Amino acid sequence: MLRTIVVLTLVGLGIIYAVQGPLYALLFYIGNAYFRPEEWVWSDFVRSIHLSFVSGAYLVLASLFSGQKLVWNGRIALLWLFLCQAFLSTLFSEQSAYCWSYWLEFFKVIVITYLIVVLVTDFAKFRLVVTVMVLALGLEQAKQGWVYLIIHPGGLNTNPILFLGDNNGVAVGMLMLVPLTGLLIQTAQNKWAKLFYRFLFIGCLYRALCTYSRGGFLACIAMGAAWWLRSRNKARGLLGALFVVAVVLHLPDAFWNRMRTIQTYQEEQDTSALSRLHFWNVAVEMATANPFLGVGFNGYNPSYDSYDFLGSQYGKDRSVHSSFFGVLAELGYPGAILYIFIIFGALFSCFQVRRQTAQNAGLSELNRSALALETSLVAFVVGGSFLPFQYNEMLWHIIGLTVVLERLAAQREVEILTGRLVKESTSSVLPSMHAAA
Repeated sequence: MLRTIVVLTLVGLGIIYAVQGPLYALLFYIGNAYFRPEEWVWSDFVRSIHLSFVSGAYLVLASLFSGQKLVWNGRIALLWLFLCQAFLSTLFSEQSAYCWSYWLEFFKVIVITYLIVVLVTDFAKFRLVVTVMVLALGLEQAKQGWVYLIIHPGGLNTNPILFLGDNNGVAVGMLMLVPLTGLLIQTAQNKWAKLFYRFLFIGCLYRALCTYSRGGFLACIAMGAAWWLRSRNKARGLLGALFVVAVVLHLPDAFWNRMRTIQTYQEEQDTSALSRLHFWNVAVEMATANPFLGVGFNGYNPSYDSYDFLGSQYGKDRSVHSSFFGVLAELGYPGAILYIFIIFGALFSCFQVRRQTAQNAGLSELNRSALALETSLVAFVVGGSFLPFQYNEMLWHIIGLTVVLERLAAQREVEILTGRLVKESTSSVLPSMHAAA
């Protein structure tokens, strides 16, 4: 009963804020999507009001009537082209009836991603969106991480999260969230806020590791390396890396025995690892047979049996276990090419923003944001290579935030250049005035 009261109170407060403008409606939608309040109560009341649909529909209408200027560029065009490719793939798929509901869900994801680009027009709003993402998804998971760190050190946490999936999805999702939490630490003005976000940072990191996910472990290494190599303060970054190493070394032999199978799966005949190689080969078979449209949006699982050339040796209706092979199989080669352009376009955008803002102390918050988003995407690229995470909502929201950040950096650069020109113009006019006098 107490949990129901708390959840309903949070929903009520969210609704009160949401009606005040489209940005708050966006924050309410993101909080609801990441937190999933219907999963926290025993009653079916919250589920029956369909908060996700209602809040999403209200957000779209509020944005349309807000008069906010629409945004269009090449990267946004790629998002809509990818959605169109997914639509055509679904329309002509043999699994169309199965795929259709998944495409409709993804349509909502792209719409919300676009609204993030439209409505987030300054750094304060950017940070507000990141804060809601971190709190809505990370608060409970950080608590679980600390519980396992203190009470069950080295314990295996297999609790799934509806928003992220099984332990592999939880690991990758948490590692994508960790850099965003680091950004909040760096940009917080209050020391208590910094301590709070450090609490979340450590908890989310350990929550990822205690899943015992091998893909998550590789993503953690990639995330830490990317953060340190791109950090402007290498000494501080090294201290952070040493802290992460200390946390990892705290894990028991059972964890390390599982991680060693990353290299020894062939000798030990690790069925899980060997089966993934087969699933990827099946994905290539699907793409070869359907090069232009694939087998349908999210259609790998129901199509698997028809393309399994080993005769159900690894079971039936299996998952592709890879974001990149998943897109290739489900959307064909055009979809895979678009997907790669979108992901690596986001990474390149972060690189560009970091380069533009590196020498200007007044743009440090944009530089740090670019580093956080880039590191989060690196964690996805590595971890998502072993996980069908390609349509997860958080991934696309982060991609949308990279578009926002690129625009904010361009605006600030114009503002600085304009201010410099005005200053130079004023300086040149003043001597003339003195001479005339």
